[in-house]
Amino acid sequence: MSNKQTKQANKKDNKKKESYKNKQTSTTFSLGKIFSIFAVLGVLASYYVYNVLTTTPELPNIDMNEYWGPYPMNLKQDLSIRPYKIEFSDVIVNDLRERLLHRRPFPPPLDDTGFTYGFNSNFLTRVLDYWQNSYNFKDREQFFNKYNHFKTNIQGLDIHLMHVKPNVPNTIVVPLLLLHGWPGSIREFYEIIPKLTTPTPGYNFVFELIVPSLPGFGFSQGAARPGLSPSKVAVILDNLMKRIGHEHYYIQGGDFGHIVGSIMATLFPDKVLGFHTNMPTVTFNTMANLYVFLGSFWPGLIVEPELQYRMYPLREHMARLLEESGYLHIQATKPDTVGTALTDSPAGLAAYILEKFSTWTNPDYKKANDGNLLAKYSLTHLLDNVMVYWASNSITTSMRMYAESFNKEELSLKLAEIPTSVPTWGIKFKHEIAFHPDCILKLKYKNYLQSTVVEDGGHFAAFENPDILANDIFQAVDTFRQFHNQQRNTEEATIDNKLPDYETAKTIYEFTVKDIHGKYVKLDKYKGHVVLIVNVASECGLTDTNYKQLNELYEKYSTTKNLRILAFPCNQFGGQEPGTPKDILTFTKSRGVKFDLFEKVDVNGENAHPLFKFLKRVQRGTMGDFIKWNFSKFIVDKNGVPVERLGPNLNPLDLEPLLAKYW
Repeated sequence: MSNKQTKQANKKDNKKKESYKNKQTSTTFSLGKIFSIFAVLGVLASYYVYNVLTTTPELPNIDMNEYWGPYPMNLKQDLSIRPYKIEFSDVIVNDLRERLLHRRPFPPPLDDTGFTYGFNSNFLTRVLDYWQNSYNFKDREQFFNKYNHFKTNIQGLDIHLMHVKPNVPNTIVVPLLLLHGWPGSIREFYEIIPKLTTPTPGYNFVFELIVPSLPGFGFSQGAARPGLSPSKVAVILDNLMKRIGHEHYYIQGGDFGHIVGSIMATLFPDKVLGFHTNMPTVTFNTMANLYVFLGSFWPGLIVEPELQYRMYPLREHMARLLEESGYLHIQATKPDTVGTALTDSPAGLAAYILEKFSTWTNPDYKKANDGNLLAKYSLTHLLDNVMVYWASNSITTSMRMYAESFNKEELSLKLAEIPTSVPTWGIKFKHEIAFHPDCILKLKYKNYLQSTVVEDGGHFAAFENPDILANDIFQAVDTFRQFHNQQRNTEEATIDNKLPDYETAKTIYEFTVKDIHGKYVKLDKYKGHVVLIVNVASECGLTDTNYKQLNELYEKYSTTKNLRILAFPCNQFGGQEPGTPKDILTFTKSRGVKFDLFEKVDVNGENAHPLFKFLKRVQRGTMGDFIKWNFSKFIVDKNGVPVERLGPNLNPLDLEPLLAKYW
């Protein structure tokens, strides 16, 4: 080969090598670019997932007066709390016995199946014979009425409740809302009521019990239209407590009682003083589900070794949940279909309800031919609960709660993902359907104080273990009270260190006062409102006129002009406000007071409240800055500045022209 040919061959080889290098470089660059893009996308996706998991949804706006009754709406609805008696009338009893007498023969159960196929028909025959022939309807009617029952109309629905007040002098009484679930009822609480209303060694308080039938359950009316979900029930029950006279209260619940109670603690953290639950779980919470999933690989990360069996292996617990939740799917989709059958058949109703009292008390009970129902309960007590549903014809309306719980609107509120600051305490019975460790519960309940672990018991805690549950409620509420005292002491110390100087203050917004319940209120909450501040008394000659006209003024202008009235009881004038906060509350409620009421204060002298020292400095009186008598009045404009001072003899309605200057 000549030199010329050799050079040409070398040039070709070099071009090939260069082309190959370029291709390699291009390929490497392309792969690097792809990897970079995927890396960036991965980071962005991770950031998005992190944000989704950690961003707290906003608290929803709930209509506090949504109407659930039938139309046309009764504009003169009776809102009183009316006495009520549970009645098993002759018509109800005779009809029930006729249906039981003429029931069709049941197919015999399969050999050795116990309750694994559902309620054993041989044992059901025994139950129904007892119901027909031995259950003493009149005696049980008297038993149900041993406590005081009432009805009152809330948002268009007649709500039934038991209201049990203890008669124990020199003992603190605290209000407790007891909430049942499905297929339970108020009957579950009869054995625990005397334990909660009787003084217990080691505690200086007892409970005033408010025990409602949930709307659509038992003797409470069901909604006339779709949408009465747990969040809407929570509103009804808060309005019920307000109707009774309790602005602040404790809650205890399980099953739906847990769900509704948890929502109340979320929506009304300033009203709920503490939440005790015997079904401490967090459902529909993404982080909670992630914890449960991760724990299936490393259980020790989220649950104590001695309690791991209650949660893992996950597949075994999921299998039990699937087996036990068939009813839930039916009731969450087509409750009225099965409801029709159960409404017409007492045999079907008894089997459907009582089967849950077997398997939910202990899953091993399903192996027995009688479901071991009589191991923990008596037939009389079990049938009491069934009678609540039969006599009230409420099985269909009760099951609709499941459909309302799983609808898009309710799930979109994401209430399970909104934390609550309400102090919370759980008791964990061994055979409860679901179990969550404390680390999961604290995702929702930021002040989850303690869990009581019980190596026995199941879903119907008050019915099965009233002693254990009562003792735990006392312990929990005592801890809640200590929690609030500590918080109050910290808050008081903080406020005392930051008391505004009344001599240099510019507006009322710089001040913090206590309301009639002893809770601190920052007056900056009244920004943008015209405010009328009055020192009041219950036994003054001016009381009747002033309270009546203050109410009229508030009703007339609180909505249309955003007027706010702040009433401060004072005992410095003739000793005409001698009562305790409870006495003052009772008096004002009898007068239908709707405006804001605060703690009793001094308005004159060295111990005068700083707010009144400020008011008197800015608006001096004609004969000195001291307040002359009850019902002196200060008008504060929308900027928080006191602009008018009026004497006791000027009636509230005479203020209208003055107030109009500041709207």
